[in-house]
Amino acid sequence: TEKIARRGVRVPSEYAADYLDQLWVKDVASRDVITLNALDTLAAVRAWLETAVVGTQHHGFPVLDAGGRLLGVATRRQVSDRRHADSTRVGELLDGAPAVAFADSSLREAADLMVVEGIGRLPVVTQAEPHKVIGILTRSDLLSAHGRRLHEDRPMKRQSKGGV
Repeated sequence: TEKIARRGVRVPSEYAADYLDQLWVKDVASRDVITLNALDTLAAVRAWLETAVVGTQHHGFPVLDAGGRLLGVATRRQVSDRRHADSTRVGELLDGAPAVAFADSSLREAADLMVVEGIGRLPVVTQAEPHKVIGILTRSDLLSAHGRRLHEDRPMKRQSKGGV
């Protein structure tokens, strides 16, 4: 390892478990999911986004069909893109099967999928019902979980009480 280190390759000095591999998606994902209906027009969704009510601040929304089945995820950017006419249906923005996180997957698996797919959110489903959204996992959720670990692992700093 010393020769490798001299060549500029970072060599870990000790083994550390991957914290994200120890947490489950179902324990971190948000359960309150704001969804869009595939038949909604962009005009209606744009008007809703402008109201700034709870949920409109999200950057992506799972899109469901009339039966509540997941069709994909529409991003705020797609909805706001004025190249799409107001009469365009939300479902028309989707381009293929959505990437999803399974509730019983690790956060590591979900994070890896986000990187591979180049996306910042994953609808959460179960193996038994892969088209029924039960939550949503975002990059912020991953960072919050990682932040909790850093906070727990950080030694408490002692505050001095006047004096040196």
